[in-house]
Amino acid sequence: MALLVDIEKTLGSFHLQVQLEAGDEVLGLCGNSGCGKSLTLRCIAGVEKPDRGRIILNGVTLFDSEKHINLSPQKRRTGLLFQNYALFPNMTVRQNIRTGTLRNHRTEEERNRKIADIMENFGLSDLAGHYPRQLSGGQQQRTALARILVSEPQILMLDEPFSALDSELKFHLEAEVREVIRSFGKTSILVSHDRGEAYRLSDRIAMMRDGRTEKILSKEEWLLQSNSVIIPVNVIPQNVILVPKES
Repeated sequence: MALLVDIEKTLGSFHLQVQLEAGDEVLGLCGNSGCGKSLTLRCIAGVEKPDRGRIILNGVTLFDSEKHINLSPQKRRTGLLFQNYALFPNMTVRQNIRTGTLRNHRTEEERNRKIADIMENFGLSDLAGHYPRQLSGGQQQRTALARILVSEPQILMLDEPFSALDSELKFHLEAEVREVIRSFGKTSILVSHDRGEAYRLSDRIAMMRDGRTEKILSKEEWLLQSNSVIIPVNVIPQNVILVPKES
């Protein structure tokens, strides 16, 4: 598997105990608020340090408590999209994206070409000189994704990527994000509490409860166990909403 996570971490009275594996797929990480989904992503990215266990990505050990290995976030080559996108407010769109190239040993010409290409792909070329406060929610999200992908990460992790958006914009951007993670072609992890969103974007679903991973299912198996039904939207199979079944 491309990703192996077997970690534990205690924060006050909360105990995180996660065991999961993922290949080149989109793994949805689902569960109630406070169950440890975001903390799991931060541990993989190196923002938080587990108390024990190991994290291995594409054969590279990112963390191993027994071997005293704990790579810095800069060396892990992980891409984490935070809920608020975490753009630098005093930097323009181009400058924000450029920070993603700093870990790569490229010439100035190569950097500029890479930045120009990804801005064109994300429809940001005309916004190069804009600051985050001048951008819409969708434009901010695209800028944050471009900054992540320009760094050529080995894994893409999205933490509630649509939580800050209104419902109309959410459905539009969801299609864009779906295309991004499919073209990425490597391991992606999507944290979501929205059942429909998880179903539409994920290949498999890892269920979490009270800090623990309970099971990992195909999204079809998960649907059968989630006591929900599919409501098509605009008669497009990929656009579905999950609603509870009537008792």
